[in-house]
Amino acid sequence: MSSNGSTQRDKNADGSRFQTLDKLLSFIEKHNWKLFKVASLAFGFLIFLVYFCQNGFYPDFDLFSFASLLAAAALIGGAVVALVSVGLVAPGWFWSELFFEERSIREELKKHFNDEKSQHRLNHRLVIGYFLLPTFLCQFVLVIALYYTQGGASGLTIGLFISPLIVSLLFGAAIQRGYSLPSGSWWKFAITALGSVFLSNLIAMLFSGFAAARILPTHAYIGQYPFMAAGLFITLLTFTLLTIALRDGKRYALILGPLLAIAFMASIRTWEVLPSNIVKQLGIGNYEAEQLLLDDDLCEKYKAIESYGLKNDCALNDVHVVWSMGGLSVVKWQFNGKEIKVKISSDSILSTKVAVQQASPKS
Repeated sequence: MSSNGSTQRDKNADGSRFQTLDKLLSFIEKHNWKLFKVASLAFGFLIFLVYFCQNGFYPDFDLFSFASLLAAAALIGGAVVALVSVGLVAPGWFWSELFFEERSIREELKKHFNDEKSQHRLNHRLVIGYFLLPTFLCQFVLVIALYYTQGGASGLTIGLFISPLIVSLLFGAAIQRGYSLPSGSWWKFAITALGSVFLSNLIAMLFSGFAAARILPTHAYIGQYPFMAAGLFITLLTFTLLTIALRDGKRYALILGPLLAIAFMASIRTWEVLPSNIVKQLGIGNYEAEQLLLDDDLCEKYKAIESYGLKNDCALNDVHVVWSMGGLSVVKWQFNGKEIKVKISSDSILSTKVAVQQASPKS
């Protein structure tokens, strides 16, 4: 009775393993279009709200009345999140789909589990033993090789190509023997593992390099290579988590991928620069102007304030335009080593000469 009761509890626990995610996915499938519209407007508004908070102002109109503006911001921001999500999912997808979805491999692996719970356990053992471990070994060699070659080409060759090839062959032989897979499976896994390890290291290095540029104090404090090693390992853990989600059910990765991408971007402070870049791409703020020409009324008021530095030509030169949409514009400029920031009625600005980056001359 005790054994039967324990088995039943295990089955119930296993059945509710992803119950919350299943309910969430069912709800999304049922209300997908409504959720998309609400989420896109909310995400677009959040992007603008971050930008407004960073610059200490709020526009004089209701942003929700410009749904197309919110949708455009959400589209650009969503595209960045989607790109990061693809980068995080790609190594695990490559590893899982190109080898374990082959029919002969699937049939042989079925002999090693008899229910859903044991299948999950097998998937987790495979991911940890044949994805996490070989990739970690290759990352370790990569960091050591780059350290001793001072980032030279030979270090990249050893870390990105030679060590992944050797490790992939060794683990290919191990998985064929360990799970009695069909003859020739070792080289198929070796090719798959080589590709996934290469993708993992390449993407992790890109993310680590971007993080180093965004988190300069931490990078300078612990050193270049310890920072790289920490970045590679944290990224590897993210890859591993998503690979487990892929093995348990691809649709779980569709939820987990974007969430981890958003968290990952937050950890390297991407959200501090993304809103300002989106506003600049939309052409409604965060750009440089060579000159703003003011009307007579505002010109007289500003000339009376000596700290503004306005001359008789009624022009503000070398201005950073924070916001220029609606009835209110926010601009700032430097005068006598001090930054001046003002809100100007858009009707008081007669013309704006936008600064254009000069193309470098051809040699």
